[in-house]
Amino acid sequence: MNYNQYFVNAGLEQPTDMQSVYFQDKSPFSILLANTGSGKTLAFLVKLIEILEQSAPTDKVLILCPTRELAHQVAKNWSSLKTERKTVLCYGGHSFKNEAQQFDQRPQVIVATPGRMLDHFRRETKGLDGFNHLIIDEYDKTLEMGFLREINEIYSYGNNVKSIQLISATVIDTLPDIVKNIAFTTHDFLAAEKPNITYHGVKAEGHDKLFALVSFLATLKPGPTLIFCTHRDATERISKHLIEYGKSNVLFHGGMEQPERERALVKFKNGTENILVCTDLAARGLDIPDISYVIHYQFPHTFQDFTHRNGRTARMQKDGKVFLIHSQEEPLPSYTESLEIKAVKAPEIIGHFQETGWTTLYLSVGRKDKIRKMDIAGFFLKEMECNADEIGIIEVFDGYSYVAIKSKKLQKIKDQFHKRKIKKISVRISLCR
Repeated sequence: MNYNQYFVNAGLEQPTDMQSVYFQDKSPFSILLANTGSGKTLAFLVKLIEILEQSAPTDKVLILCPTRELAHQVAKNWSSLKTERKTVLCYGGHSFKNEAQQFDQRPQVIVATPGRMLDHFRRETKGLDGFNHLIIDEYDKTLEMGFLREINEIYSYGNNVKSIQLISATVIDTLPDIVKNIAFTTHDFLAAEKPNITYHGVKAEGHDKLFALVSFLATLKPGPTLIFCTHRDATERISKHLIEYGKSNVLFHGGMEQPERERALVKFKNGTENILVCTDLAARGLDIPDISYVIHYQFPHTFQDFTHRNGRTARMQKDGKVFLIHSQEEPLPSYTESLEIKAVKAPEIIGHFQETGWTTLYLSVGRKDKIRKMDIAGFFLKEMECNADEIGIIEVFDGYSYVAIKSKKLQKIKDQFHKRKIKKISVRISLCR
């Protein structure tokens, strides 16, 4: 089996050094320490494939993720490898009944958040008969979010656990009691990986930080941008202020309902919006490979959290830029003193923001209707007479889908959506709000 092909399937020409070293390790009990954005998800998934190739066909895998966004991303990465092994994704806010029905099909790989997984075990979901291999992604974040008790209980449902992988972006100081006697092989790539990041300090001179942020944003070459805050109300305030100055954007924080967060990520990933105003919820688990800028409007309390935020840019050996908005009242935090930070001045006036040129459409059909991306692409190519370059990213969910369309083209076809069908299924098409 040529395992490098799986990396190619996932869009890489070849695995990175970290991925190769970790994959070649034959230890069934391993710890992988690697920076955010280094490609560690693919590393542990391809290692898992090899483990499964050498295991009984009835063996089950449980991959635990601390957040639903990360669980979604891991499941998506697993799908990209094209292994043809059945998978089920379980998380809070998703239909428990639909998940239970998928367990009837005896999936070999389960990707889940701890709370929802424990719920299935406690309620003895039919078809769920334990697991033999365990992976805990973002293990440090899982502990930070207080899931240690859940992990210990979940482990009790394991059947002769044959392999465990703990994945983390920081050094692991604490192991669950249930695995403390296991000899883990640790692969620490944290020191070896130095992201290509340049740091810039933007000082608010004569204006408040919010004005400095908006005026400076208008000077940047358009590109995917994350604006980090420590408080939800600050994200709301910034988002509203940007809109007042003519720059649309999307919000992302834990106080939003799951569908709202989902729509925000869809519009950000497909380029409809190029600014995501967020809390530290977006610091991990989001697979958006080409973030141009990370902006700290409010500084995190620790250097560790600062590093996780910055890990959203300069991914997979690319360059990245980080900007720190500060003022005399809110100076740069002491943990940045060792960094080379270039001073940048915010303009005294706010310039013009460019439009992204894309709009997101909602379609009322999805996977349960046997709809695929190619079906949606074919509909817009044939029925709507779009050119290929006028159709952007398409995302298909269980009961609905999203597609990005060039805004100029949308103006010409928006009156043609009434009474349309895809694969003989009536579809409602509307703007994604």
